[in-house]
Parts: sequence; structure tokens; C-alpha cells
Amino acid sequence: MTISSKVFVGLGSNLGDKAENIRLAINEIGKNSLLLKVSGIYESFPLGFSTQPHFLNSVCELTTDLDPWEFLRRLMFIEESFGRTRTFVNAPREIDLDILLWGSMRISQPGLVIPHPRMESRGFVLGPLVELDPTIVHPDSRRPLIEFYNSFGKFDRPVRINVKASYLSLIHISEPTRPRLISYAVFCLK
Repeated sequence: MTISSKVFVGLGSNLGDKAENIRLAINEIGKNSLLLKVSGIYESFPLGFSTQPHFLNSVCELTTDLDPWEFLRRLMFIEESFGRTRTFVNAPREIDLDILLWGSMRISQPGLVIPHPRMESRGFVLGPLVELDPTIVHPDSRRPLIEFYNSFGKFDRPVRINVKASYLSLIHISEPTRPRLISYAVFCLK
């Protein structure tokens, strides 16, 4: 099954080397997809269980030939390879990977809901998401996601930070087998 829709994946980490966890997770995601863009890194307060370290968050935009269920299984495998255990809701974690959007697709089944059901109420998701594409419209409400983000107060918005341990650059390469220009996300250590 070939999927040509844009897929947006949210990434979060609040244990260990958080920026490195995000970098490594994006590299793993890229093994089964074509990464198009990656947002900057944002710092946010934890939700729910508040006595835990702050999070770093990012969003990547990609396409994949996997179907949503296969892709979800791949994301869960990546989380497990980082040592993630689901001890309780909103527990601290090395990496958290969520499918936010899959084009205009809607899925509501046990274990998989697209679009992400709480996306529009989370600044740490919307900040990096609207950085990548400020014109994205929520498939259900048909409202631009930037409207949701702009409605947040100062303390509900994540803070974009400079990450000194690693940084992202996009390299544009025209592949001989593909006539279009392709963007590859590449992380480099300073």
C-alpha cells in the first residue's frame, strides 16, 4: 500500500539526554519513511503528573509507504528500543512518539486515533507543528491549527530553545531515480 499523504509525528522526551533522544528517534523514523521537515526543539512543562522533568518536544513531517497501523507498530518499537515502559498515564519517558496527522485521514479505533485526539489543546504539539506548516487545518473542526495555538496564553506555549548538543540541517538532494527535489533531515554534532 503506497501512502502519499503528509504524516506529522510528535516527539517528546523528558528523561536522559532529551535532545539526543529526539535526534535518535527521528533517525529511526527516517529508516521507514521519507523525512520532509523537522521542527525546532521546544521545552514544555509536563501535563498530568507534574513532579517530573520538563519535556523537549519536536514534530517531523514525512511520507511513508507503511499503512497507519504498520507505522504505529514501528513507532511503538522505537519507543520500546529506548526503554519506554508504560507504568502510568503521563509517566516520565525517554521518548514519546505520536501520530498527529495523516493527511486528512480520520481513524477512530482502539489503539489508533487520527488526528491525535488532544492535539489542539497542547501547545507543545501545536508550536512545532505550526512552525512546520502554519496553514494546516484540523480535519475534524476544519479550523486552522494556528488559531488554536494563538488562543493559548503565554504559559501554555512551549519555548523554542537552541540545542547545543546537536542541530538539524536540511540537505536538498536531487536523486537520479526521482525527478523531484527531496529534502533529507540530517543531524550533526557540534
